[in-house]
Amino acid sequence: MTIRAILFDHDGTLVDSYEGIAKSLQLTCKDIDKPTLNQDEILASIGPTLETRFMELWGEEIGAKAVPIYRKHYKQHFIDGTKILPKVESTILSLKSREYLLGCVTNKTYLYAKEQLIHFNLFDKMEVVYGNLQGFKPKPDPEMIEEALRKLKVSREETILVGDTPIDILAAKASGIQSWAILGKYASRESIENADPDKLLFKFDEILNLL
Repeated sequence: MTIRAILFDHDGTLVDSYEGIAKSLQLTCKDIDKPTLNQDEILASIGPTLETRFMELWGEEIGAKAVPIYRKHYKQHFIDGTKILPKVESTILSLKSREYLLGCVTNKTYLYAKEQLIHFNLFDKMEVVYGNLQGFKPKPDPEMIEEALRKLKVSREETILVGDTPIDILAAKASGIQSWAILGKYASRESIENADPDKLLFKFDEILNLL
């Protein structure tokens, strides 16, 4: 069946938020008197929700305390610490010109994802944008994908999810749609391949040739 809708993850797929996230995490560590995170620990923090990741790092009590502290810092750095990834803008414009329905489903807090998409002139290209703190269960739960399918009025066979982590691949599989994984810096190639995506992309604009 012909693909009609393409859903995208946000961090690591459309934008590189590493600098802003890293700075905010290190400031949070300082505020809660915890050791500075190394690069691998920071990279592992991109994909899960804050609540999940901070509980993994510091336990339930300190993790819950750290969430609003992090958000306070990230509010100051979420734009200047983020850049759009190569070929994203031109590819999104090409997809829109070909009349694909586009959406974003992310574990990032919705308001931050929305503001970043607006900043990079991508928000108005999306028919749907869903994120954390909107009442949806985070990926790999398929709830956001299911809502996107209902909103866009498309079938599972007509929809793909493009993401850069195993979380995205697992969410797509849980919803019964195709998973297209793009290699980036937030997840290793081995972890991506072990999650068994339907397609593996090395550059974002490969999407145009695979449709």
